[in-house]
Amino acid sequence: MEPQISICMEGAAHADTTPQPTNTNVTTGESCDEHVIDIKVWYGGDEASNIVKERTPCESGLPRIPRVPATLRDSLNPTLPQWIQPSVVSIGPYHYNNRNLQRAQKLKSVHAEKFIKESNQEKVDLYREIKTETPQLRKCYDNLGRLKYTDNQLATMFLLDGCFLLHFINCSIKADGFSNLDFTNHEIAYIKQDLFLLENQLPYKVLELLFKGAKISKPSMEEKIKDFVASHVPFPGGISEEEENQQPCHLLHYLQGVILNKPETSSPRLKQDKENQGRWRTKWDSCKNVQELRKVGIHFKPSPTSYLTDISFKSHFCTSGCLKLPIISMNTSTMIIFLNLVAFESSNTSKTTTNNLGIISYLCFLDSLIDRWDDVKELQAAGILRNFAGEQREVAQFFNVVCSKLVPNLSVYEDVILQIDNHVKRHDNSRWRKGYFEFKQKYFSSPWSFIALIGAIIGLTLTGIEAFTSVFP
Repeated sequence: MEPQISICMEGAAHADTTPQPTNTNVTTGESCDEHVIDIKVWYGGDEASNIVKERTPCESGLPRIPRVPATLRDSLNPTLPQWIQPSVVSIGPYHYNNRNLQRAQKLKSVHAEKFIKESNQEKVDLYREIKTETPQLRKCYDNLGRLKYTDNQLATMFLLDGCFLLHFINCSIKADGFSNLDFTNHEIAYIKQDLFLLENQLPYKVLELLFKGAKISKPSMEEKIKDFVASHVPFPGGISEEEENQQPCHLLHYLQGVILNKPETSSPRLKQDKENQGRWRTKWDSCKNVQELRKVGIHFKPSPTSYLTDISFKSHFCTSGCLKLPIISMNTSTMIIFLNLVAFESSNTSKTTTNNLGIISYLCFLDSLIDRWDDVKELQAAGILRNFAGEQREVAQFFNVVCSKLVPNLSVYEDVILQIDNHVKRHDNSRWRKGYFEFKQKYFSSPWSFIALIGAIIGLTLTGIEAFTSVFP
């Protein structure tokens, strides 16, 4: 049996400033320690109570919330690892005892209590429901046994973090909602990023248990969560209201589903024979960058929608071509989201979750187009990439570093890459087309080169006239 954790723990944080919870013992015929909220967890104690029993995660139908894979973590440059760890607030068990996050940890209970009160629910009832599901919810996490949390502590953590998260989302839809939080604007901006880190997730099942009985004004909590997730989509065009994806594992998975959006196009076939895979891998790796594609007559335009799968190529009269890509805003938040989605797709082995590597494949496709800063500059000029991340060199470096060891789904952009490859081959096999585009690139790539061409033509014309008049005065 797990050791009993006393309600009146001496030295519990915020005991002198925050109202203590009412007695949460539940008379169920079971031993009392099975239904007692852990006060140190709830009020942000320095550490959870001592535990004597380890648990080993077992196979479960529940989707997993894994750690960031070591292979991805090791491939990042020194500045990027901080993008996979929370800056202000921890959610869930992985970073619970991080001493750099203790200020927010001690404020969680205040905001959690506000959600419980505003939703007209009882803390003890919510805790009891979560406690019942905790043995299954535990299995969502990797190697949680090493952290040695009891079911009581985990249930308290889920209740605390879930109510805090829902209160934060509730505040986010109000014009002045964040003014009701005890955080600075700077901290709030970082909290928004923290809520979409892979290692900082709660099972969506926890949120459902907390809001299903909530009595709050419209819109519903489900709609508020949907709006909150949609506000973090890194595409200016927004997202269609048509998407209806499978039940998400957590907020990051929810965001992945919203970004990919169209299941019929974002779930390509994965099975290919080894010979075709080898050939196709070669074609993908040999895809040319933006500057090289411009030299063969390919220009770039924004796609009509923001779907990642809305990438298309069309050849015009066998002389030029147009590659359309969705508009994307690149800033620090976008990079953090992409990095954590990459980590999620890289480690997601759940049979209950569709893992088609949609985000990884999209980033790898962009990486094939972006080798240097001038490739970023060209996509900016075409209105495809909106750069708020700093220098163009930094954006190019992000794609090159993050995608260096990723393996995309080779089928995702198969048609587009084949069309581009055929266009390049037609160009390379045609002497006339090569000459035409070399002439165009040399004399029509900028106003100055065109002016130089006109000047040369005028000079030759005048020289010809002078020669003619000297022979025939």
